[in-house]
Amino acid sequence: MKKIVLVSILLLQMICLHVMALERFEIVTTEELVKMLAQRQSGQNDFVLVNTLDEIIYRNNSIPGSVNIPWSRIEKTIHRAGDDMEKLLVMY
Repeated sequence: MKKIVLVSILLLQMICLHVMALERFEIVTTEELVKMLAQRQSGQNDFVLVNTLDEIIYRNNSIPGSVNIPWSRIEKTIHRAGDDMEKLLVMY
């Protein structure tokens, strides 16, 4: 019984930490992204759309105009986001 309680507490802590980490980011809905992409195309908005999946998935299925920066290789591919450190990054 003690092991079950301990495991339950650890799992709850992990979930809480994950949720707290997400609070640092704004969530963009699909509808918002569609509007943002239209604004970017018309020159009203500028941002970098980043596909964080592996390159093989990116090549076969990605949003047009996105760049591929896989989480597993972020140190080697972050340059693809550009030099402007103030530019908004939208990741999917």
